[in-house]
Amino acid sequence: MVNEAAEVFERIRDAFAPHYRLERPLGVGGMAVLLLAHELKHDRRVAIKVLRSELVPTVGAARFEREIRVAARLTHPNILPLLDSGDFDGTPYYIMPFVEGESLRARLERLGALPLAEALALAAEAADALNYAHAAGIVHRDIKPENILLLNGHAVVADFGIARAISASALGEEVTSAGIILGTPAYMSPEQAAGDDQLDGRSDVYSLATVVFEMLSGSVPFTASTTRALIARRFVEAAPRLSSRNPGIPEHIDAAIAAALEIEPSGRPPTAAAFAASLGAPAELRAATPAATGAVPAEPLVLPATTISGLGLPSIAVLPFVNLTSDPENEFFSDGITEEVMSALSRLRTVKVAARTSSFAFKGRNEDARVIAERLRVTNILAGSVRRAGSRVRVKAQLIDATTGFELWSDQIDREFEDAFAIQDDIARAIAGALRVTLLDVRTTAATPIAGQVYELYLRGRFALNKRTEADLRRAADYFSEAAQADPEFALAHAGLADAWLMLGVYGAERAPNAMPKARAAAERSIEIDPSLPEAHATLGAVSALFDWNWSGAEEAFRRAVALGPRYPTAYQWNAMNHLLPRARFDDARIAIERARSLDPLSLVIATSVGVVHYLSGDIAGGVRALQQALELDPSFTMANYFLGGALRDAGDFEGAAVAFRAAIAQSGGSPEMVAGLAQTLARSGDVDGARAAQRELADLSSRRYVSACLHAQVHAALDETDLALASLERAFTERDPELVYLGVRPAYASLREHARFAAVRSHVQV
Repeated sequence: MVNEAAEVFERIRDAFAPHYRLERPLGVGGMAVLLLAHELKHDRRVAIKVLRSELVPTVGAARFEREIRVAARLTHPNILPLLDSGDFDGTPYYIMPFVEGESLRARLERLGALPLAEALALAAEAADALNYAHAAGIVHRDIKPENILLLNGHAVVADFGIARAISASALGEEVTSAGIILGTPAYMSPEQAAGDDQLDGRSDVYSLATVVFEMLSGSVPFTASTTRALIARRFVEAAPRLSSRNPGIPEHIDAAIAAALEIEPSGRPPTAAAFAASLGAPAELRAATPAATGAVPAEPLVLPATTISGLGLPSIAVLPFVNLTSDPENEFFSDGITEEVMSALSRLRTVKVAARTSSFAFKGRNEDARVIAERLRVTNILAGSVRRAGSRVRVKAQLIDATTGFELWSDQIDREFEDAFAIQDDIARAIAGALRVTLLDVRTTAATPIAGQVYELYLRGRFALNKRTEADLRRAADYFSEAAQADPEFALAHAGLADAWLMLGVYGAERAPNAMPKARAAAERSIEIDPSLPEAHATLGAVSALFDWNWSGAEEAFRRAVALGPRYPTAYQWNAMNHLLPRARFDDARIAIERARSLDPLSLVIATSVGVVHYLSGDIAGGVRALQQALELDPSFTMANYFLGGALRDAGDFEGAAVAFRAAIAQSGGSPEMVAGLAQTLARSGDVDGARAAQRELADLSSRRYVSACLHAQVHAALDETDLALASLERAFTERDPELVYLGVRPAYASLREHARFAAVRSHVQV
């Protein structure tokens, strides 16, 4: 093999000379010869993988390149990126970044079985990478310790798409050598071993489970003296239990791995994310990783240049840019530029960006950068200002190292307003360069330049949407609609319009049959223009759950949203609140909402949702604590007071509940939800006269505006008016009220659940 590597090195050195200076061979793997090179144009070291000579006759170079281009679109912090590909005299090659490190195989050979915490952390990161790739339609096909590389204790999956590229380009020739097309026999799934080319993500789940089995036991589940015998065993024998090799393994992990090693794909977890969740392995788990133990890397291997040593992913909070224009009307523009810079950086997937609501919590506050960084758990702060004069815009930005307080970078960008998207990309590129991050894919979501006037409408829409009041939601819908009409190909405008209509329906400002189809149509149009927007997929998931009552569709939409936007907190929040909680999947809902909170720790909406998940899943005391903590962030937040009132009422504290509901009524200007909440509380406390008065107020509101029939049902139930309550629920069903999905979890309906009419309504919702 050494001779093969040296021969390839000599053969291609001169041909690559115009662009790469080849330095030395690195070794030979199952599919390719690995060479170290220096890319002259970008002054960086790269690794070149040249397909081994025995594969060349069966591989069509053109088809290979087409397949590789698909895999090259994957940009994820736990995926080794593909930078380029081509062929040399008909021999395909591909190029990746190069950093010194070691593979999981090297670590296993050096240490044997790994500690549980380390193995779970690596499994979670590899699963996150696989989940993202599967959502993009790419199955790895060769997951094994050699293809899981380690960087500062973190897993990076290599050779994505390579096995598929070789298999798809083999022109009908069957190549069965270990590690080439069918993968590596010890790790391949039964369906892959059987030669099934129509594999899905569950095949990779099987392979990853085999890797986890080895990490925790020191050996793979199946061994045999020949490849044929090894493959045959997995068809006639159930995989051994991990506990038979490692008796101290926790029972839930033993069961999770056994399920992932089922012979039939249908018996395995449906996704890599589901497998990671069954292991109880959050991606944030870092305990006892090699980086902390001082382990010394072995021979150099290829690793991505997307992580700053010792820091994991670079992290940054983009503080609200200051509006230096005297006209406060331009506040929408400075806020909008801030959000668009956040969005541009988030799309890099190589930078961890603090969520909008957490960053905006510091708007107008003169806090030290180091204090802000500590609160938001980031290492860098971007601050800036915007001045607009006529058609000209000047953006000043400053990047600060929060650990030292020193300025890393600053710049001033002057543009015509027509170039608004160019402003955000310029800033994103400059910040990425300052952080020494390899920039793989900086792009806006617009295929063509957006006119300044259209972009201004979009920014005004975002500004209004973030206020969340009924009037502002209607105003946002108008702005987004006008922007979408002016530029029908502006995907973000359609996504914003979808969110506005969704919230109008959920908040009860519009009847669901009017609002929800509009939200769905706008989301679908946004996805049609740009399928990569997580916002639109999350909105589609919410509509599918709350209005269509299509739970499988909702699950798929939220899965897509999370895969496309793993740092988009709203996707996790809406999944928890609108999909998992109504279905009484309480553990999953807690995991999702905690993930949202970790991404956006200062968000009032998410902090409130944490309390709601605890409250409606039966942990009333935990719900009260979380909702009180949310109100510590902002005592005037209406929804936190509303749900706190409900939780206190169901805990038996009627006085405290009444105080919370009266605060919510004052803050909302007399919202029907708040009035109904107070009416229920007074009825439950024995103050029937007070409850009747609040009920009359709710009826008066119904004569002037839309009020959800479910609110009337809740009040009737609290007053023991069972027939009226059931009739109201039946009317809510005819109106497809989104509130109906919570029939099984809201305590307000508890007294009605034994009635056949209640069961009939609930059966239609199919929760």
